[in-house]
Amino acid sequence: MTLYRMALRQQLVSWLVWTLVVVLGVATVVSAAPAVADSHALVTLLGSLPASLRAVMGGELMAKRPLEGYLYIKLLMYLPLLIGIFSGYQASSLLARELDHRRFDFLLGLPVTRRRLLLVRLSGLITSQAAMWLVTVLALIFFLGQEGTRPDVAGYVLVGYSGFLVTLTTATGALWASAAARDYPAAARYGLGIAAIPFVYDLAVRIATAAPGWRYILPYGYYDPPHLLLTHAFPWLSTVVLLAASVILTYGAVRTFERREV
Repeated sequence: MTLYRMALRQQLVSWLVWTLVVVLGVATVVSAAPAVADSHALVTLLGSLPASLRAVMGGELMAKRPLEGYLYIKLLMYLPLLIGIFSGYQASSLLARELDHRRFDFLLGLPVTRRRLLLVRLSGLITSQAAMWLVTVLALIFFLGQEGTRPDVAGYVLVGYSGFLVTLTTATGALWASAAARDYPAAARYGLGIAAIPFVYDLAVRIATAAPGWRYILPYGYYDPPHLLLTHAFPWLSTVVLLAASVILTYGAVRTFERREV
């Protein structure tokens, strides 16, 4: 438990700052949502777009539930990227920054295996990002209530859970990259790239629509807020695939760290 608390304390300041940024973004978007959703200008604009762009922008959701459609194109689409940047950067710091600053000598001198050390620090990061998703979803529900609308609590909880799975995969992928990186700057670049590049790739594939199946080779392909908000169906496929991917990536990170000379 001591190592776990240490991991949480090291991330506390970054967590507070990044959570505040996300919550302020939620408040800003929600404050304008009811007025925009009541106007037909956005729906008309989406109707004039090509079918591929309408799908990317949540056209069906916008047509049936304009408020949630507006929240999707202004906020929900980008939450895994925003929280994924935090997760990727923090995951890259779990090993590489400590190794660069020679702080691992003390930790490795404790009666604990490298595997346990890495898994405990990863569990601290998972707790932090889960807490960030929880605060974000609660803030979204709270601010919508303050605007006099009835929030879709079940739908937003499912969206938050699905987004958490995406950022979990981002964190474990960045952790593996960090275990293999030669220094901290390289690890940080890997972490940020693992968060951002799959998002851009997924967006490009969705717009192109030439081979939509290629979306599912990366985590963002399993994040679909319009479907979750319209159906309230539990994302079983996302759960199985992304949890399995996270386990494999974590195993790779552990094996790489165990073989690395410190």
